[in-house]
Order: sequence, then structure tokens, then C-alpha cells
Amino acid sequence: MIFHPSACSFLLLLLHGGHLDATRAQPADSKRHLRHEHEDVESPVPTSYSPTTERPSLPIPSYSPTQSSKVADLIAPSPPNCAPIGSRTSASPTGADDRRYDPPSIVTDAPMTPSNRPSSSEVPTDAPFREDPTDVTFRRGDLRKDITRLGIKVSKGITVRVIANAGRFFNLASGDKSSLPFHSSPDGAAVFPLTNGGYVYVSNSEVQDKRGGVYGVYIDDDGNVVDYKQLLSGTTRNCSGGATPWHTYVSCEEYGSGQCYQVDPDPASEHHLLPEKTVLGGKGGNYEAVACDNRDPSKPIFFLTEDAEFGALRRFTPKPGNLPGWNTLHAPGGNTDYLLFFADGYFTWTCDETAARKSQSLYYPNVEGIAFWENNLYFVSKRTFKMYKLDLDKMTYTSSLTNNGMVGDGEFKHQPDQIVRNHRSSENSSSTPWLYFTEDGGRTPGVYAIDTETGTKYSIFEAYGEKYFGDETTGLAFSPDGSKMYACFQDCGCDKSGDLDCGCLLELTRDDGMSFDGETMALKFHTLKDAVE
Repeated sequence: MIFHPSACSFLLLLLHGGHLDATRAQPADSKRHLRHEHEDVESPVPTSYSPTTERPSLPIPSYSPTQSSKVADLIAPSPPNCAPIGSRTSASPTGADDRRYDPPSIVTDAPMTPSNRPSSSEVPTDAPFREDPTDVTFRRGDLRKDITRLGIKVSKGITVRVIANAGRFFNLASGDKSSLPFHSSPDGAAVFPLTNGGYVYVSNSEVQDKRGGVYGVYIDDDGNVVDYKQLLSGTTRNCSGGATPWHTYVSCEEYGSGQCYQVDPDPASEHHLLPEKTVLGGKGGNYEAVACDNRDPSKPIFFLTEDAEFGALRRFTPKPGNLPGWNTLHAPGGNTDYLLFFADGYFTWTCDETAARKSQSLYYPNVEGIAFWENNLYFVSKRTFKMYKLDLDKMTYTSSLTNNGMVGDGEFKHQPDQIVRNHRSSENSSSTPWLYFTEDGGRTPGVYAIDTETGTKYSIFEAYGEKYFGDETTGLAFSPDGSKMYACFQDCGCDKSGDLDCGCLLELTRDDGMSFDGETMALKFHTLKDAVE
């Protein structure tokens, strides 16, 4: 960036709460009919981009945080009772002897761990991983199986069935019809085992004007749908959310005054059908997804993303002293702070919300999905097309592009959306830390798996055909044994987004009965040169 004398005036304007009058490139036209009319929402920092207005694919922006001098240059005075953030050095983690960790690169487009990562020019061969692979039939990234009646291609060794279409009633295992039709605009989801057997697929409905909510698809141990009912009503644009350690679901509204609600889907629970607004949302926002650091079960820590350019990724630490459970997200006295990046690859948590919002606008605008794994927190920005990895112990971060590095068939070129871990994989799972992503926009929306150790990406399935243009995959979740994947198309070929017939729910099953995280069939990677020789 070439600094002009007017840049100083611009920074002073920001520091004094001035309005930012930035005109951003408009996305290309899409055949998808958008349902979101313009809404006037309160925002701590004015912006010309509103995620409540439209959600088509956007061109890749030229974000370059290193071009700014320091994040500290944009920090407004701290609010009352909030300690100053201080210099980058003082905010970095230190030990008792005041030694600092060696900082990583500032922001990189390399994978999380660059060693042993196949390049995008590598091709699969039939060299087996094991001596007798005959009982393993799954091969991620091999999309030669074409389900023409659905217009999707899936990885080898997967069987697909449609278990719900929006506006249509379920055929229950009892032979009866469900009392309600499947909801429209399905979005974030999670699966929970039930006290009395079977499990429930919990799904948001991203519909406007207090017509959204949360629904439960109840499934027996054989995979048959036995019931379907509404768990939360009267809410708006329930986008994504996340699971708690005590098997409840937090559903988040994505509009200017959105909130997050706790829902208990287990009929045997005392809180079943008694949802409550949580303390996570504070004064409201364009909330997206929730993750939980439960390494210390007595002290769970929650993270909440906000899909706005000047949003704030927040961390909520409940008040200590009470046993974790339902009331953890409703009791007063917890602490909320916000993520702030430094340009040297460190981050901190601050009580200065204004500074945190400016940090998000510079480094990771419009945050979508979030997931926790061991000591790492992962989240994605749909504006930068990046996944960010935070080491919560070392207080460092790295980033990698989501739209390159594919191996095998398929592509992942458009906006990353939800991030999901296969939490309850079977004992046959490998130790590979897989994360699964949904995709918003483009001509081939799909679901993808990323090896977080190498950065390698594989397609699980992709749509094709005009009816899916501009659609998005949503509702990604796994059965308790990890062998069934559930995913939705939010439109699924409907005429206008948000109509009652928009959306469908798919069930994908590994034919060999193993977890989606488990071993794959005869898949090894060599360079093109090796393959020719």
C-alpha cells in the first residue's frame, strides 16, 4: 500500500467514530433468487456491506493486513474498567521467566503444516495402504460415482438417500406421516445421542421475520426416522450454532439484533421443549456459529462468531463455582472478551470491543464456521477465503487458503461456510484431525474434508446442474458412530430462496460401515512425474 497524507486523516476519522464510506465491488449476478430484503440494523461500526442483505458468492478481496502499520494504530480509547491492550510485545504470551515464543509468519497462504503435503497436481493411484483392503470401500476425493437422479457426484463407497424435502411430510418408520412438513431453508445442524436410544438430527431454519426456528429429526439406531417436531419457534434467520458438552444445541440468529438460544432436543430431559435465550449474544448481532473448549470439563469456554465485516469474535467464560450444565449459559456473572490479531502472528483477548471489531475488519471479516480441536481453534472468513488456526496455549495464529490444494476430483472455489468435526467417530478412525466444510455459492456446491495436519483437501460430494447454481450446502453433521453424514442443500432447486419448498436433507453412508474419518480404500498420492514413470 502507498500511504498518502490523507491516510492520517482517515485514521483520525476512524479513531473518533467517523463513518467509513467505502464502496466495495459488487458480486456477479447469480441465478439464485435472493430472499433477503434490505434491513436496517444497528451496528457499532457503519459499513456499506450487510450480510443480512444478500449471500451470493463474492469475488476474492485483496485483504492484506500487513499493509497497515499496526492494529494498535486503529485502537480507540479503552472503555471504562477495561485495561489497555498495550503493545504487541506485552500482549504476547510470556512465561514466568518472560521468555516469548518464536513468532510464526504473519499471515500465510501455506497449509498449517507444510511438510508432506501433496500438491494440487498430484493424482491418486491404486497403491493400497493395507495388505487386505477388500473390506474398505470408501475413497474420498474420487467422485466418479454419479447419482444422476439427484444431480450430485459422491466419493467412491458412499450410498446416498434423500430423507426429507422442504414442504413435504416425513414417512415415519411406524408407517405414519409426520405431523409437520420438513422446514424450509435448513442451515446449521448437530446430532445428539438420546437417553432412551437412537439419536436426533437438530436443524436450524434460516427464515426471516420470526418464522425461523429449530427442528428435530428423530432417528432410531437403524437409521429410520421415527419422529419430527419443532424445538424452537418465533426466531429469525437461525443460521448456525453449535453443541454444548451436555448435549444441548445453541442456535444463533443472523441479523442485526440476533441472539443465541439453548435448545434441549432429548425428550427425557427436564428442559425439553423449554428453550431459553443465552447470555452469549449480549446486545445482539449477526451471529453465526459456536464452539466450545471443554478440555477442563469443569470450566467450559465458548466462542461465538459474527458474520459481519465489523463483527467481533467473542469468547465467553462462565462464572466459576457451578457445575456445568443448562444454567451455565443463562446465569449472570460470566466474562465476555473479544479476539484481536497482531501483525506479528500473535493474538490476544481484549475487553475492548471496538478494537476487536476493527481487527476483524482488517484480518478476518465476515467469520462463518468455527470448531475446536485439542488446543486449537479453527474458523473461516468468507471474505478472505481463509481458514484461521489459533493455538490457544501459545496465543499464535496462522492461516491458509480454502480455495486451493484440492487432491483428486472436485473443487472448493467458493465461500467456506460451516466447519464440523466428526466428534464421535468409531474406534476404527484414524488419528488424522479431519475437518469438514460446507460451501456457499458457485456452480458446484459441495462438502469437503481437510486434513488439518497437511492442508490437503478432498471432495466428499459435489452438486452439478443448473438447479444448484448459487445454492449452498448446510446442515453438516454425523451420526454418533461417524458412519453416516447428514447434509442439506438450502434451496435444492426451489424457485425463490426462502419459499416453503426450499431445502432438502441427504443422508450419506459409508458402504463399509466405517467412520468418515476412518481408513480409505487404496489411495496414495504421487506426483504426475512419478505416475508417468
